[in-house]
Amino acid sequence: MDNALPKAADGPSAEEVQARTGFGRFVNRVANGAAALAGVAVVAILVLVCAEVVLRQFNVSLLVVDEICGYLNAGAVFLALAYTLRDGGFIRVELVYDRIKGGLKQAVRWLIVLTGTLYVGVLLYFTIVHVYYLYYKDVRAVSVIETPEWIPQTAAVVGLSVLLLQLVAYVAGRVRNVP
Repeated sequence: MDNALPKAADGPSAEEVQARTGFGRFVNRVANGAAALAGVAVVAILVLVCAEVVLRQFNVSLLVVDEICGYLNAGAVFLALAYTLRDGGFIRVELVYDRIKGGLKQAVRWLIVLTGTLYVGVLLYFTIVHVYYLYYKDVRAVSVIETPEWIPQTAAVVGLSVLLLQLVAYVAGRVRNVP
């Protein structure tokens, strides 16, 4: 499968290619760290749900497991974006893309990556504005624990920031190697 950050069948992985520069190594470490945090969030979801199941056998409930697990799930998704992109885990509709050949295919790939980079940059900007608004207005969830909404939504800012770094590292690495 062809993806935005390709791996040749017999060549180095996207992570290895990116690791050839200092900035690329930095982005790899940040993406791996964010993915590790996403993994921790998934394990926390497992622990919370199991604890709730066991406690309900004794007619006791934590009352907030669904809310906390929702926040952890969203955080895991956003934190794993850059890692997933780098390792080719995104699904792309390739009906038209696979029919394109040669230089046009390379141009379309550049268009996709640059458009994606711009989109993520704009999305990150407006997400930061939204999180700032939530913080400034002290918006809280309508729930038992009244979670300040800026706290869980900060994971989206972090995840989108790492994804933007990943895309910039990809573009910078390819631009440097253009003959």
